Amino acid sequence: MPKNKNKKIIQTDPCNGCGICVSVCPVNTKLAKGDGFDEYSASLAIYVINGGAVINDEICTACGTCSRNCPVGSLSIIETTGQATA
Repeated sequence: MPKNKNKKIIQTDPCNGCGICVSVCPVNTKLAKGDGFDEYSASLAIYVINGGAVINDEICTACGTCSRNCPVGSLSIIETTGQATA
């Protein structure tokens, strides 16, 4: 999936840590189908740590699947300028 450079996913509300976002992410699914996949050492587009969603902007394509499937509305898609911030 190509990366949408003008959008990104952010956590805007408290996450309940259910992990639905992790399981529905098409990037994570594609990565998991590879040979030798290790869920504990893999770089995923989205994962849950300590009850909160963590989005890896380097891998996430901002497709919005996680946001649409989040049962508590914790994730949002925002428009970006495409410029890096410090």
